[in-house]
Amino acid sequence: MKIYKLRNWLVILSVFILASCLGDDDDNNNTPDQTAQTTEIKVSPALGLTKNANVRLILLATNTPIEGATGNTGETGVATITLASAITEPFIVEVLGGGDAEYFDEAKGVFLTLGADTTLRAVLSSFQSEVGVTTLTEIAATAILNTGATSAEAINLVNEQVRVALAPALTDITMPPQLIDAASGVTASSDQAGIYAVSLAALAQLGSSASSPALAIIDALRADFLDLTIDGKVGDQAFEAPLYNASNFISEYTSAIQAYAQQVGLTDDLSATFSLDNIKKTLEGLSDIFASLDLGSLELDFVPGGLSSGSGGDSDDDDNDDNNGNDGEGNTLIITGSTTVAGVTTGIKEIKIRNVPAPDPNDLETIRKQIEDSLAELEVNDLAFELVSSSDTEIVVSVRYSVTTQGVTVTSDLTYTWTLTGKDDDDDDMDDDVMLPEVLKGKVFDMVFMLSESGSSYADGQKVRFTFSSSGMMFIDTDPEAGNGDEMSLDDVMMEGSEYVYKDDGFIYKVSVTETGLNEINLFTMENMFLGSFTIDGGDEIANLELVTARAGEYRVVGEGHSRGTVVIGSDGSIDFDTGISFAQSDIVIIYDRTNLEEEKRIQVSYGADNNEPLINLFLSADGSTITSIQYRILKDEVDIMVTVEGTVTGGGGG
Repeated sequence: MKIYKLRNWLVILSVFILASCLGDDDDNNNTPDQTAQTTEIKVSPALGLTKNANVRLILLATNTPIEGATGNTGETGVATITLASAITEPFIVEVLGGGDAEYFDEAKGVFLTLGADTTLRAVLSSFQSEVGVTTLTEIAATAILNTGATSAEAINLVNEQVRVALAPALTDITMPPQLIDAASGVTASSDQAGIYAVSLAALAQLGSSASSPALAIIDALRADFLDLTIDGKVGDQAFEAPLYNASNFISEYTSAIQAYAQQVGLTDDLSATFSLDNIKKTLEGLSDIFASLDLGSLELDFVPGGLSSGSGGDSDDDDNDDNNGNDGEGNTLIITGSTTVAGVTTGIKEIKIRNVPAPDPNDLETIRKQIEDSLAELEVNDLAFELVSSSDTEIVVSVRYSVTTQGVTVTSDLTYTWTLTGKDDDDDDMDDDVMLPEVLKGKVFDMVFMLSESGSSYADGQKVRFTFSSSGMMFIDTDPEAGNGDEMSLDDVMMEGSEYVYKDDGFIYKVSVTETGLNEINLFTMENMFLGSFTIDGGDEIANLELVTARAGEYRVVGEGHSRGTVVIGSDGSIDFDTGISFAQSDIVIIYDRTNLEEEKRIQVSYGADNNEPLINLFLSADGSTITSIQYRILKDEVDIMVTVEGTVTGGGGG
């Protein structure tokens, strides 16, 4: 079980409290300055360029069209709508198919009909003069409208998470992309508009097996994302005829971006330009917005190939957990209480947050950390808490603090009540009796992520802070330097071999320890595909270097493709594999400790950012005492040389 950004909801709560205390002095302050806002809006539907499509604006809260707010994209692909007055609340931009409407499908390379049954939308929290309506905005709009969200905060959160998941290089998914209307000879701009256009074209490529690829991929993704994860399913219902392989989605998508970018003239450092390492399969921080969404009752006729009812419906399916909001099960946190300002006490509206890790009542430090993290974005004074009561079904904590804004101090006296439902008894993977070792309990570790494969939610070189509580929870702060607390907390730990394993919606964290401390944390997909490792941040130190230096020596070897007959490991960690193939210590990017594996115990010395780059594997005997074979590999160049160790000339240990 996990929770993302719990503090955001408490920050919003506190902002509302302060607004209610400070906002009544002058009613005119709440009236928007309409004279400063233009009344013209330009709408650019983009699949690529979309011609002759009608456009209208609709108020989100009431689902009513704005009178006179209509237009048509014509041949230019841009509809200009002139408004009688400014829009001062969230609204929908809706693009309608039918008539002569058509769009340029970047997978097919031709204009295709935009049928009368097609509607594309973008939901905006506030007015902006230029709007793009795209695959990404339609994914977000489907989520917003199906959950019934109407607040600006919720709209911005959903739009932002779609951006982070599928187009992290963009600043805003509601901006207009470059409009592409030709199969060849197109040059994409290197700005945000061009990056957006290439990203949309790459998504269309994933639907290339369909008759209308861009529209088909929209249908698939907007359904897939309803349970917050690209997994080829909606809740426990799998797609009957999926357009993409969900397990390989990120690698296929990033490859399509690179291929199309080069086709349209973008070639400089594509990984950085498109933030490819940051693309994710999950929407994070939306569990509360989606908590009331009954996925089983949704009409999803738009899914290509339909849904396979009953697939994946077993109660012990790892993908069908409490976090998808299907059945509403899981711990619930209810926050009640009052605020006092200038001697006047006011009750607050009850806040209910579902699927929240409940603290161990015997672990007061964990309770304090959860509360402090939830308030990390506020300048809190005089924070105090105490455990009021605890049982098998409920934990109650009293929380008091004050916040000063604009010279006004607001004191909050709150009660946090966790209602416990316990862990899923049918989950065979979870072991309620797993206890963390002393080397982890109550410890904080600053680590660095080293990327092995694309598809991770972390960037290569990203610093991440892991905190382990005495009750077994693992807290993850993805940006320690920001000082805004933990983004995640995972409270279900199980054992796999000698590793401590935590799962979230899309990833598995495997924590490896030694007798003296934390070794590393390895990141995997839910399909157990290795993505990379977190290693202790030792500055310029090379983690696990001692594993190599301890085996320094000259080894006699035999094997096809090896000419010299020896491999030399230096006392500084350098490795001279063969004539013309040698690496200094300074060439090492990361050393992976795989000595705890049941099979193929090894030490992996990597000389690049991922497994496609040069690496040397030192394979060990069953007891890990000697090197039995050595592999030199470069996947991208199809180089793979394996030699068997026959003995040593000096030092080291032979087979």
